[in-house]
Amino acid sequence: MKLGVYSICLPDYAREDAVKLVKEIGYTGIEFTVGYADQVFDSGEQWHVSLDNLEDDAPRAKEVADKYGLDMASMGTSSPTGDFEKIERLMKAAQVMGAPMLRIGSAGYDGSTHYDELLKQVIEDYKTIEKMAADHNVKALIEIHGRTICCSASGTLRVVENFDPAHVGCIFDPGNMVTEGLENLRMGIEMLGPYVAHVHAKNMCWVHTEDKGWNWDNASLEGGIADFKLMFQALKDYGYEGYIDLEDFRGGYCVKPVGITTEEKLREGHEYMARLKTEIGA
Repeated sequence: MKLGVYSICLPDYAREDAVKLVKEIGYTGIEFTVGYADQVFDSGEQWHVSLDNLEDDAPRAKEVADKYGLDMASMGTSSPTGDFEKIERLMKAAQVMGAPMLRIGSAGYDGSTHYDELLKQVIEDYKTIEKMAADHNVKALIEIHGRTICCSASGTLRVVENFDPAHVGCIFDPGNMVTEGLENLRMGIEMLGPYVAHVHAKNMCWVHTEDKGWNWDNASLEGGIADFKLMFQALKDYGYEGYIDLEDFRGGYCVKPVGITTEEKLREGHEYMARLKTEIGA
């Protein structure tokens, strides 16, 4: 198991500064955000890789990662499953950047369209996506995420089990499952097996206030509801050798964090995950 950072954790760092900090702390991989609007520097640009200018910016991003000796763990992208033109662009960029995989997604769920209809459409779209991934020698990922038809390990399995895990996999995200779709993490890893291609490391907790009732909030990896030691042990037992990328949103989502610095989050996350690896002998 290797430790990396999803650059969405560094909204207040320009690309090279972000990569430099990630390397300095001791991580070995980076997962760049693609096409996120800059909300910190008010530049009007997209960080940390431009989607509008993807073909020009992808090789520049690779140069920066190579300069600091970081692996390109994955690409933090997203696309509707039926937007094959966009997916083609993203997969070509992944090739250029040397990223072995990229997030595509599944389908949002809000109750307005029946689940069966959404599932059928996503599976149909992934028949094309699977072929595209094979042609580009990359893996298309579905992130386990709330408000989608893949909010749990079992829900995600209903999609990915139809495809070759060499070309279609999932991002195992314990923090997302705290807010919706929580199952035993070991069972989820055993259930998904070879489809677990990537892992995001964030945690959540539930809090109660008089005015809002029960709501979830961001938490430290060690202080949230998801049991990271259990997950690390289950990943080791299964033989997972890929990246676990920090995705810590404490202090605010895609803004300069309040109450904790970006560097503090990255150092704390690395220390904790490195300690877990030592404890389980990974």
